[in-house]
Amino acid sequence: MRPVSDEASVSTFRMWWRALDSAEWLPASRLLVHVSGGGSAALEQLAWTSEDGTHTAVGFSGERTSCYGHRRAAGGDLVEIRGELDGHTVGYQDTTHQYEFDTEVQEADSWHPAGRLRLLIDDGGQAPLRWAAWRDRSGNSCSVALRSVGPSGNPDVTGLVTVVWASAQYREAGEVAANLIDPSSSKWFAPHSRASLEFQLKRPVAAYRYVLTSANDAPDRDPAAWTLRGSTDGQLWRTLDTRTGQSFADRHQSKTYRIAGPGAYDYYRLDITGNNGSPDLQLESVRFFADSASGFAGYRQHAGYGPIAYRGVRPALESPDKTPPAPLPDVLPARPPVPAVLSQLPSLESAPLVRTDFSDDNLWATTHSEIISPRQYGPDTFSAYVEPVDDVKFEGLTAEQLVQLVPPGVDWPFLMIADKMTMESAEHHVLVVDLDDDDVRTFRATPLAAAEIENNLSIANMDWEDFADSADDDGIVRPMLSYDPEPPAGD
Repeated sequence: MRPVSDEASVSTFRMWWRALDSAEWLPASRLLVHVSGGGSAALEQLAWTSEDGTHTAVGFSGERTSCYGHRRAAGGDLVEIRGELDGHTVGYQDTTHQYEFDTEVQEADSWHPAGRLRLLIDDGGQAPLRWAAWRDRSGNSCSVALRSVGPSGNPDVTGLVTVVWASAQYREAGEVAANLIDPSSSKWFAPHSRASLEFQLKRPVAAYRYVLTSANDAPDRDPAAWTLRGSTDGQLWRTLDTRTGQSFADRHQSKTYRIAGPGAYDYYRLDITGNNGSPDLQLESVRFFADSASGFAGYRQHAGYGPIAYRGVRPALESPDKTPPAPLPDVLPARPPVPAVLSQLPSLESAPLVRTDFSDDNLWATTHSEIISPRQYGPDTFSAYVEPVDDVKFEGLTAEQLVQLVPPGVDWPFLMIADKMTMESAEHHVLVVDLDDDDVRTFRATPLAAAEIENNLSIANMDWEDFADSADDDGIVRPMLSYDPEPPAGD
C-alpha cells in the first residue's frame, strides 16, 4: 500500500477511556484517521468494527479538534472514549491499517467509476478492519463492508487447500498431515525434530498471514523455527517468512504470523527446522488467510438523496520482493509430483491392491485372484484380505505418489500395486509398499508371497524386514510355505 497522499493529511488524536461507572479517564492508544474519496467532506461521525469483533463509534467537534464516543470490546465490555487533536501528518508511512480502493457506484442499473477511496483507521488494535461507516458535515454518508478473495468473502482460504503433503507423519495413529486442515481431526505428528509440509490450493491465492495452532500435549514438540515458502509450480520457491525462537504458552493455542511480501501462489510450504527440545514434532492445525480487504460492498448516500450501491476493489500491488524464485535447498525433502486432479485412495477396511497398468484385464483379474484365493497348508486354510482398486485415474502412478493419496485414519500396514512389471513378468509379481515407515520402502512379491505378507503383517506376526530379507537374488519375495495342491473338483 502506498503512503497516504498529500491530498489530505492524517489526523492524530490523543485518546482516553473510562469505565461506565468511573469518573477517571485513563490514557488509551492514539487514534489516526483519514478518509478521502467517497464524496465525503470533513467528518462528523465515524464508526468501525474490527475482525476481532470490537466496535467503536465517535463523533467529532465542529472544528474536529476533539472527539467523543464509545467502544465495545470483543468480550462485550463497554467503555467511553474521548480524544483531543494532536496534529496532522502528511505522507503517513505505516501501511498496516491503510486501505485504498478503486470504486464504482450503481446508477440506472449500470456501474460507473467513482474514483479512489482512501481509508485509514488506526486505533492501536492488531485486528484488521471489517466494516466502517461515516457521515460528513454536508450530510453525505457511506458504509463499507470489507471483503476478502476467499470463499464467500471470508479471508480464511484454508478451504481451498486440496492436497497436504508431509515429509513425515504417524499414519498408524491417524496423526497425518491431512489433519492440519480438518477441524474435526486431532493433530499431525512426525517422529522427527525437522519436517516439511506442503499445501496445494485449487487456485493461486495471496496469503497475507498464516496461523499455527499447538497440539494437545508435549510443548517440547511445538515448532520453534521454520521458513514459509510460496510457489506457482511446486518447483521454484520464494521465501515468504522466516521465524526462530518461537514457542506456544498453552495447548491448542493459535498464533498468527504476517507475511511481509504476499504474492499469489498455488503452493505453500512450511519447512520446520527446529522445535522446543523433543525428538518429535506436532501441530494441531495450519490455516492461511488472504487479504481481509481486497474489496468492499456498501452504499453511498448524498444529502437529500437516496442510497446507491457502492463497491470497490483494491488496486493490484507489486510484491516488494524482487528476488527470483529458486529451487529448494538440497537439504530439504522434495514432495514427489502428483497430478493435481487426483483424489485420495478409497477408505477400505483391508489393504488395497491398486491397479496402475491397464494393458491386460485378464492378467489383472488373474493376479488379484491368485492373491485372495484360499490356500491349504495341512489342516489349515489361509485367505488374504486384499481389496482391489481398479480405477483408471491411478494409471501410471508410482509408489511415492500413491503413498500421498492414502486417506487419513486407515489402518493399512502396506499397499500393493499391480503395475507394468506385474503385467509383463511371468510370475505376475506385485509391488509391496510399506506404510509404517516415513521412507517409501518397497519390494516385489509373487501373488502367493503377497498373500503370506498380508496374513502376517496384518496381525504383526512378522515384520517388514522379515520379508524384505527373504527376497531371492533377483529381488523377488517368493512363498515361504509349500501349500497343498487344490483338491480335484467334486472331492
